Amino acid sequence: MNGQRCPSGPRRVARLIGVTAIAALLWTSCSDSGALVVEVGSRNLDEVDSANGGPDDAGADADNELIDDSDSRIPVGDFDDGFPLDSSKPGRSYDRFLIDAIDDIERFWADNYSKAYGGEYVELRGGVHPAYPGRDSDLPTGCQFVGNYEDVRDNAFYCDEGDFIVYDDDGLFPQFADEFGAATVAVIMAHEWGHAIQSSTRRDILYSFVTTTLELQADCFAGAWAGHVQENGLNGYRFSQSDITGALLGLIQIGDAPGSTAYDPSAHGSAFDRVSAFQDGFTGGVVSCVDYESNEPVPLQFGFTVEELSRPNPGDFPFGDEMFTAMRDDLVVFWEALVDIGEPWNAPDLLLADSRDVECATGPTISVAVGVAWCTADNIVVVSSPITKQYYDLIPGDFAVAYLIGIGYAEAVQTAIGSNLDASDRALLNDCLVGMWSGDILPFNTDPVVPDSETTPRIVLSPGDLDEAIRTALTLGDNDGERSMGTPFDKVDAFRQGVLFGFDGCFAA
Repeated sequence: MNGQRCPSGPRRVARLIGVTAIAALLWTSCSDSGALVVEVGSRNLDEVDSANGGPDDAGADADNELIDDSDSRIPVGDFDDGFPLDSSKPGRSYDRFLIDAIDDIERFWADNYSKAYGGEYVELRGGVHPAYPGRDSDLPTGCQFVGNYEDVRDNAFYCDEGDFIVYDDDGLFPQFADEFGAATVAVIMAHEWGHAIQSSTRRDILYSFVTTTLELQADCFAGAWAGHVQENGLNGYRFSQSDITGALLGLIQIGDAPGSTAYDPSAHGSAFDRVSAFQDGFTGGVVSCVDYESNEPVPLQFGFTVEELSRPNPGDFPFGDEMFTAMRDDLVVFWEALVDIGEPWNAPDLLLADSRDVECATGPTISVAVGVAWCTADNIVVVSSPITKQYYDLIPGDFAVAYLIGIGYAEAVQTAIGSNLDASDRALLNDCLVGMWSGDILPFNTDPVVPDSETTPRIVLSPGDLDEAIRTALTLGDNDGERSMGTPFDKVDAFRQGVLFGFDGCFAA
């Protein structure tokens, strides 16, 4: 996150949120939500911390601890008589599931290709091939691949010349299956199959679009297949919430590095872009992915500024008072400009608590999320300093903290406008409102609600901030439905709706 905004364009007319304006949409008039208590446990964060020895040891490799796979119904095991695609391959715990998935992906496209494009689907002619050191039989060659394992290490790819898929069965797939769950390897396979759909054998668009459009469409195709499994099942089982959470975390892991741009010939899209594409397919099916060919997605990727590159850590504020003050001030400026309750609204102040447990000094404590409370009587958002530091180190990044503070202010906004939502619906609107604020401070937004000026300075997102927000939303999600927070998938979707569509994304009927 950056403390200075790029030059902004002319100010637009602020879209005002108030009881009257949205009565026909989501709210009833002027209900008193001061007694609302949303209790949220800290189970996810505590488990991550203890499993990794505390926040100092946390990082991207902690993602596997964010996934409680006890509800996964994916079959585990290899084949006694050898893997069907290569009988000499060392067995893997995901082998049976992967074969099921490959067969189902083929059937999925046999059923859906003609609906999407017309014509008949052509099956993959060159097959699927696991790559690993010491493989007895030769791998297929083509597309500058000469069959060496080192050339596919930590990767999977589709080759148009031979119409085949090769995947790393020694590094990439075992690592992702262990870290994010077996569903992730199937999603990677469905992504590569998406490139097969784009190939000259079928749709023939591999050379018609920029790389990011092709990659994001393949992510969308993978999401469409995963949504099909969720709805129709695969050999009698469906993906659990943990399976889907793992798939999202896997996509985050393989997103482009913060600071890269969509113009790079090897760009695949940021983690935010890739998760967005997957969710488009998951919720909208193949037709939403076909639409990418006429309405190409615009990746939200941007480089670091000169000022950011001058910092020891270019993308983040140092953890401390300057960071908290900048986040609070910008949230106040943004929401005071938007909230319309018939009179000027005074946004709450921010209070840092030294303990992990946060409580209000007077009146009810509305627990918004782990380490975040909204105190209606005192007009204060309270956040736990130890927990925000834990998120800063774990996610890692400053926008994880901004997300926590943001949902506290979003809860205050819901109170101000008389929202009568409760439980997961209320929590998901908070996520969307954080996304709405985040979209307003994108560096290329030339029409912010309140333009940056000397008297009203605004902050601006840094590369990677949106990815940090997605990871934070996933940790706050409710896989088991016991904490009324919304599923991890739904929280991410709510956040991105706010980022991409602003007011309309959060308040459309």
